Amino acid sequence: MQCRIQFHDKELQEFDWCKLDSISEEIIAEGKSASTELASLCSECDKTIVFMPQQNILLTSPVLPAKANKQQLNAISYTIEEFVAEDIENCFFAILSQQGDNSVPVAVINRSLMDKAVELLSESHINTRLILPQIYLCPWFNDEDLLATICQLEEGYLIRTGQHDGLFCQLTVLNQVLAVLAQNNSSTRNRVILYSGETLPELESSSLQIEPQAAINLLSQVIDTASCINLKQKEYESSHQWMGLLKQWKWPMVAMLLLAVVFVTGSLINSWQKNKIYNDIISQQQQVLLQHIPDIQVTDQPKRQLVKMLADNQGNSGQVGFLDLLHEYSRLKAEFKAVETQKIQYQQSHLAVNLETSDLNSMESFRSRLQESQYQADIENVNISPDKTTGRLVMGVK
Repeated sequence: MQCRIQFHDKELQEFDWCKLDSISEEIIAEGKSASTELASLCSECDKTIVFMPQQNILLTSPVLPAKANKQQLNAISYTIEEFVAEDIENCFFAILSQQGDNSVPVAVINRSLMDKAVELLSESHINTRLILPQIYLCPWFNDEDLLATICQLEEGYLIRTGQHDGLFCQLTVLNQVLAVLAQNNSSTRNRVILYSGETLPELESSSLQIEPQAAINLLSQVIDTASCINLKQKEYESSHQWMGLLKQWKWPMVAMLLLAVVFVTGSLINSWQKNKIYNDIISQQQQVLLQHIPDIQVTDQPKRQLVKMLADNQGNSGQVGFLDLLHEYSRLKAEFKAVETQKIQYQQSHLAVNLETSDLNSMESFRSRLQESQYQADIENVNISPDKTTGRLVMGVK
């Protein structure tokens, strides 16, 4: 089942609707409702087509060079800028592919109105891919003498002047609009088909050939949607929301981008300056070391080279002496649990250990045990207090 919706004006508060059988396209139900009933009306429909009010849409077909490229098509908004009554930045331009006569059908609608319609449909859980100008509800025939077809609405009249051309007007200016159309077209195109349930005295004085026809149900007309300008194009779906955000956050984003550029530039300059200073220091160190150590390699890091050379000259004697003294201390201390080790230092081939105990006898026994060591060892600076005894053990090679 197909549901068709026709909004009356830009407020989008009321709409006409009808439900058609998907196969026979016969009317199943129709009526007029408020926008709050959208969700319930279309919930059971397989396909939904929305028609936007024609009075808010400009239709035109500018002629471009044959086989116009993408850049020319994207710039079409500036081609028809003089026909648009507002800033083109506030409008959305929906286009069809270039026609055989090199014209490009274009529909222009206010972007905020389009956003409002898409938001309303989304809130009503209507996922439609077809949002069309209202003019496509008015029939059109490719007769050479046909100037326009006119369909009556509650608010005025739809005047269709071509496959993708037309407008909306009030009854008071209908005759003047037809006169302008006749003036801008060939004299052979003088036939006007009027779908109205009543005669229009305003057109009796017209020189055009008026053919009155019975009023028709616009929403039930057969429509070739594939040949219509679809306002909900992929360009709109993907870009209008982003463009709105970009426009809103344009200046903050520019400021953030400038700050990022300044930060990155400053970081690069700072890194370059530090690297230059580092290279200068390395060069100075190499020059100083070359004066005293001719064998050093200039291409290597001087600090690493110096450390390696000192280590080779000194050997492992210092490291072995410390380990030996520490091992001897641990062996002697193992039997004296009451004596606690507070701090260990190694300097000038001597091991210095700060000791502490609450038992004076343990300290004295440990001092006696040190006499058995193969190294020179003694406890100095013994400090005796009522609750603890401290001292400093010094051990070195005899």
